[in-house]
Amino acid sequence: MRNTFLQSDSTTHLSVEVIWLLRSCQFGFGYSVTGGCRSLLYEVLFEITSMLSSSEVVVQPSLPIQILQIFVAMLVMDTWQYFVHRYMHQNKFLYKHVHSQHHRLVVPYAIGALYNHPLEGLLLDTFGGVFSFLISGMTARTAVIFFCFAVVKTVDDHCGLWLPGNIFHLLFQNNTAYHDIHHQLQGTKFNYSQPFFPIWDKLLGTYMPYNLVKRPEGGFEARPIKDFKDK
Repeated sequence: MRNTFLQSDSTTHLSVEVIWLLRSCQFGFGYSVTGGCRSLLYEVLFEITSMLSSSEVVVQPSLPIQILQIFVAMLVMDTWQYFVHRYMHQNKFLYKHVHSQHHRLVVPYAIGALYNHPLEGLLLDTFGGVFSFLISGMTARTAVIFFCFAVVKTVDDHCGLWLPGNIFHLLFQNNTAYHDIHHQLQGTKFNYSQPFFPIWDKLLGTYMPYNLVKRPEGGFEARPIKDFKDK
């Protein structure tokens, strides 16, 4: 049985196929531009850090140090993305012309994780990645592991599926259901945190609690807690 979220406040549920046909060209162009800028920026970054290194041989740190660096990078990424993401919702110009493109996905699906305006990709993902890399002090090899993990986590957060045994759902409170609430109409000003921890939402009062409700026709639905929604 397919376990999926369906927003209770959406009147129309577009299929993945329809969305893909309508947006594939725009998505492909936007992602190509963002990906090209990101690759160029990372290449320059690695070249600069290589020149600043006192040795031509990069020594990979011990495993505990790498784990610590990845954890620091996660905190940096979360901090950057929370405040930039929240500002994109609060600034009417940025929301209308930039971030609203991502929120055309009323019902999130996996590939929609990367469906956004090129400027948003640059500000949120690329700059966030640069700061995470520099502040954590990780090597290029560790950075590859971290960024691959971050992309997979982001895709899972948008997949719209609640599958048994999903390691992301077991380890992270900020997961598919958490971000699904943000894409609902009543949740657009809540649950900004992404992609790892809900720390900033809980500290700054933008956390919207929710329940997973089993649907009679199968699957689950993420619903904001009624007492909170009515406040």
